[in-house]
Amino acid sequence: MKPSKEKNKFEIILFWSLPSISKIQDYKLKSSKLKEAIARLKKVELITYNNEVLKLENIGIDSGRFFGLVEFKGKMKKILLNINSIKTIILL
Repeated sequence: MKPSKEKNKFEIILFWSLPSISKIQDYKLKSSKLKEAIARLKKVELITYNNEVLKLENIGIDSGRFFGLVEFKGKMKKILLNINSIKTIILL
């Protein structure tokens, strides 16, 4: 009976750890793409999971958080970016 309990614990741990590992890899990929945009000073187009398209003039990091500059009514507006809500990053 004891080996089956150990096997169940391992399966449960494996079941819960796999999604978190894939989210970490996804986060690293997106943050590296945003850092590349910062280094190249390129414009960026972001598509969120809500299918909202954001065209950013510039990307930056402030206090460890990514932000983007958007032109709004002729002025530049700073918006904070949530990496977890970004679906696709396109460097323009």
